[in-house]
Amino acid sequence: MKSLKFIVFITIMGAFTMMQAQNLPTGNAWAVTQNKDVTVHTYMSPASMFANTSHVIELKNELFIVDGQFFAPYALELKKFTDSFGKPVTRIYISHDHPDHYIGFGDAFPDVKVYALAETKASIEQNGQSVLEQRQAQFGPMIATKLNKPSVIQQPGAETIGNVKFIFEKSVNNESAVSLVIKLPELGVYIAQDIVYNKIHLFIEGDTKGWEKAIRKITKEKAYKIVLSGHGKEGGKNLLKENLDYLAFVNKTISGSKNKSAYKEVIMKQYPDYAGEQLIDIYLNYYLKPKHWIK
Repeated sequence: MKSLKFIVFITIMGAFTMMQAQNLPTGNAWAVTQNKDVTVHTYMSPASMFANTSHVIELKNELFIVDGQFFAPYALELKKFTDSFGKPVTRIYISHDHPDHYIGFGDAFPDVKVYALAETKASIEQNGQSVLEQRQAQFGPMIATKLNKPSVIQQPGAETIGNVKFIFEKSVNNESAVSLVIKLPELGVYIAQDIVYNKIHLFIEGDTKGWEKAIRKITKEKAYKIVLSGHGKEGGKNLLKENLDYLAFVNKTISGSKNKSAYKEVIMKQYPDYAGEQLIDIYLNYYLKPKHWIK
């Protein structure tokens, strides 16, 4: 989610300013899959907090985390979870520059080396501190006191770490402008993050062709049976189809609606079990503005 999205998010989700950390719902963590060399786990914040996921890659002697959290209490829950393994967290990978994936873990993991694509590293260096300060002013102790910015540029390519093969790829023009994809071919795991959502309303800014292309690319990766999402639980080919169907329905509804209220009514009726209704409000008010809609 982009920084402007969270500026708007402040207004729509202002009730959080009255919350104390001890009153928040708790997240969940579980093991996704494993072999003799590696286990992949997921920690997920509650659906009411948009089900942000942080994936923990457990090697023999160390842990890697893919994406942090937005709110500090959930980063601390993630820290408690990783502490339970008795192994150090030695790397954090940031998939893209939306604040819900990097802003929350500065207190929980202040000394862990952070890896990101060059574009993501540059964006966080330029904007991260101001975004942090804005969120601190609004949410107080719900937000971490400091950032742990990327210090290592992750280059696309293959790398073997602790007997485990990692494939790092750059994906462009999907839900974000640039995102890091991490693949674990020996486990058949594709870490897509915000290219894929699960039971959370997708954030629509406009044209979705690039996003659909990125999802279709995953469907062609026959070696990968498990897709890890940035919001919601993992899934497989059915989850990819569900995301493509959602985007297709969105585009059909945009064309067939006269205004944003009519559009939202149709989307909510079609997907009544999805969380993240506030995301629809945000993008309708500030991003999605079809020319034929009546204001």
